[in-house]
Amino acid sequence: MKKRIISTCIFLMTISVYAVEKQALTRETVNEHWKDIAFWEHGASSKLIEEGYNYAWESIWDDDITTAWVEGVKGNGINEWIIVDVDGNYQYLDYEDNILNKKLNVNLRINNGFCKNEKTFYNNNRVKKAKITLYEVPLIAYEDFRGTQALEEPCIMYETEILLEDTMNQQNFSFTCSPKAPFLEGSLYLYAQLTILDVYPGEKYQDTCISEMSATAEVIEEETKEKKLKESNQNFKDFLKNIF
Repeated sequence: MKKRIISTCIFLMTISVYAVEKQALTRETVNEHWKDIAFWEHGASSKLIEEGYNYAWESIWDDDITTAWVEGVKGNGINEWIIVDVDGNYQYLDYEDNILNKKLNVNLRINNGFCKNEKTFYNNNRVKKAKITLYEVPLIAYEDFRGTQALEEPCIMYETEILLEDTMNQQNFSFTCSPKAPFLEGSLYLYAQLTILDVYPGEKYQDTCISEMSATAEVIEEETKEKKLKESNQNFKDFLKNIF
């Protein structure tokens, strides 16, 4: 892995800032994801290249903490990012059904750092602070050669910052949010992006690593007025029974 190198280059810094401001997920990259779900080239901003090792995007969701995504730029990897798709029962929601009032509970699970063993964990950087961006995109599944495609450009549905603990244990984060894009057709699909903002320094290397990251989203079913009234009436009947 790369050793600690201190360098300052205004030109490279300018490129890095521009890359952060530009939206990472596009209609084109979503379609690329659905063409090859197992190996998504544009699912991460960079990856470390070392002969005999795989630090690519697919290493972050393989249910194996002995593998890891490792960013591949000089320095601590600040502003580098990785994106995973979001599983869950929300996927039945269609934009034709006016879903902007639906509330979703999103759960994010992260194994921070390179969790192969304690040595690899502490030798490399771990994420200390990150920005989480949730994208929504309308999908349609064609029954021909076109397969699954995005109908529009993705829209940022929710954004926040999180602080991660310096531990190999799985960390969980929850967010409540709602679809916001006024798409006219297609099924709701979500992606979660983690952008590195700060790190716990490694004892030997400057590579910032994440072993596992996954996300799910479930629809929060709101109680109807009729259901609330029925429960209230039943509670009153039970109260009268207890009195008499």
